[in-house]
Amino acid sequence: MKTIVISGGTDGIGRALAIQQIKAGNTVVVIGRSPAKAQALTDEAARLGAADRLHLFTADLSLVADNRRVIEEIGTRFDRVDALVLCAAFLRMDRVETSEGIEHWFALFYLSRYLLSHGLAPLMTDAPAPVVVNLAVIGAGAKAMNWDDLMFTRNASWTKAWAQARRANELLGIDFTENVSAGRIRYAFVNPEFVKSSFAGKFSAPVRFLVKLAGVLAKPVEKGILPVVALIESPPQELLSSFRGAKRVPLEVSAADREDAERMRRETKSLLND
Repeated sequence: MKTIVISGGTDGIGRALAIQQIKAGNTVVVIGRSPAKAQALTDEAARLGAADRLHLFTADLSLVADNRRVIEEIGTRFDRVDALVLCAAFLRMDRVETSEGIEHWFALFYLSRYLLSHGLAPLMTDAPAPVVVNLAVIGAGAKAMNWDDLMFTRNASWTKAWAQARRANELLGIDFTENVSAGRIRYAFVNPEFVKSSFAGKFSAPVRFLVKLAGVLAKPVEKGILPVVALIESPPQELLSSFRGAKRVPLEVSAADREDAERMRRETKSLLND
């Protein structure tokens, strides 16, 4: 039996994966923000006769303090983590800072994933086949990083913030496999493509309409989680890999990418005062 940690596991793809993993007989640790959605997942686990294998942690993952609290609580309650699936998401078109003064896209889509992967890595190194699965659409390119103003305090744009978060996650994967994984923890990016699940976010009416319209052609969430399930069951041989759905896509790491990954690590540590 494996222990699977899922961020954003009370809704959408994360919830579907949590239920699938419970059915597969694994212990599932879910981190989510909504108490109501957490209760609904608890009720579903009870209906399946597996309430004892579901463990819920309520947290706002856009906050550094909540990430650190959850990491500490998981470390207290579990001796080992076999897989960490990062899929917490909340899309927004306006620029918002968290109560800690961090731009929301950067905080939720990058910083939380940095904290969880680094913080839970010590629990993963002794697992038989440990893997981090990051549901991120990478490939934004080096120019996506706004190094002089990572929080977009000037010339804010949600499209630029999103592109930077994509690139920052790519740099996170590069740095993690080279400096944190101890040559054991696999790190896989998965673009699940468009699936029929709730699309958490704050959008304008026209954008919400387009999202709803596109959902008509989207694949069922039960199908969308299959590539993630496969990676949990059998992680890739390579330390770092990337997939679009179930299809592997090339991920070449250049010397410039490694330099950017090192810079991203320094910037992040400085921001966190680590």
